[in-house]
Amino acid sequence: MKLWNRMGASLAISALAVVAFGQTTTTPPTTPTTCTTVPTGLTALNFERVIPLADILSTLTPNAPASLLASIEGGALEIHEILIYNPQLSTITATLFTEAAGSPVPTPNFNFSTGVIQVTTYQIVGALFGCSPVPSVLIGAWASTANGVYGGFSNAPAGISIGYTTATPPAINNVTEVIAGVAVAWSAGGTGTLTVYTPPTSGGGTTTGTGPTIVVKTANGTTAVPNTTVQVGSSPFLLDASGSTGNGALTFAWKTTSNSPVAFVHTGKPGQILVQFPGPGDYAIQLTVTDSTGATATFSITLEFTGRPD
Repeated sequence: MKLWNRMGASLAISALAVVAFGQTTTTPPTTPTTCTTVPTGLTALNFERVIPLADILSTLTPNAPASLLASIEGGALEIHEILIYNPQLSTITATLFTEAAGSPVPTPNFNFSTGVIQVTTYQIVGALFGCSPVPSVLIGAWASTANGVYGGFSNAPAGISIGYTTATPPAINNVTEVIAGVAVAWSAGGTGTLTVYTPPTSGGGTTTGTGPTIVVKTANGTTAVPNTTVQVGSSPFLLDASGSTGNGALTFAWKTTSNSPVAFVHTGKPGQILVQFPGPGDYAIQLTVTDSTGATATFSITLEFTGRPD
């Protein structure tokens, strides 16, 4: 069972991925055909990968039937994993299972209630995007899992690096998991969907002239996508546009275009605001940024408040 013993942390910690950007109710932007502008957010992630036994590193002993272990070590079965991003919950669910060697990917009509050996939920805390040397996203998260072949655990620091091409649709490549600072599994690629958001050069929304570039982030550091709807469960809710850029000093003007007003509470940091909701409902928020030349840009987003007001 030496080879199987090396696969521990992948089953114990399986895979993870990416940052909540709120639930998008418009058609997600497509991955750009070039990566000259670094993406700022992830809008979709749903892919399946095959993890070669030789690329799983662990010394943990799985709690699985000897026949299953022997089938994997002997090459009759292979390890598959499906990763699904839920932007509403800011989570990634990683489902680990086995299939006959050489099975098609994605697995046709996969049943998430049978044949699963481990399920891990990753609560996303942030993501870094890059264009050089290749398009990629590096995601940080906290991982937890119910009992499986490696028992259960909670609050384990985790991360995953995903590369992708600029083809349409993009091809996923070089998927690497890191748990508690240790690289535990690698795969050459995956089959499915990965869609990133790259802001327009004007910064989103509508722009007058060569206006500022607006970047709005929420409390957990995720980048909001303009002209979309984000579900919010707590009040007040942080919107932070302090990372916006333009010529000289910037001024920020927040307003709501909804019938029901919200309260804007300044934090003392330019471009940063707390939004207090009077009750559940949809609230359209608009930000106008003006630079020192008088050029402006606007950013609009709808916040769907589902919680209780303070």
